[in-house]
Amino acid sequence: MRQVLLRVPDEIHRRLAARAARSGQSVNAIATQILDAVVDADEGDRRSRLQARATALGVIRTGRVAPVDPVRRRRIIASTSGTGPVLDHILVAERERV
Repeated sequence: MRQVLLRVPDEIHRRLAARAARSGQSVNAIATQILDAVVDADEGDRRSRLQARATALGVIRTGRVAPVDPVRRRRIIASTSGTGPVLDHILVAERERV
């Protein structure tokens, strides 16, 4: 395994650390997942690239998800309000690539 020394602005580090804390992972694990998803965004068919880009942006997650009760499901759906413009931007960028 290789090591990479990466300098990032304080704000990005703060956001990475917060995301890592929420998921119970290390900053290194989160950064590796994000980098992996971004690299995957340039490979595969169109659907795979879109999914990889959405994963890199944190719009979707990969892996198994535990079932949720209806109340929590409604809260989760409500929390995605406003992600439409982000997804629209991804789709427009992908269309321009093709």
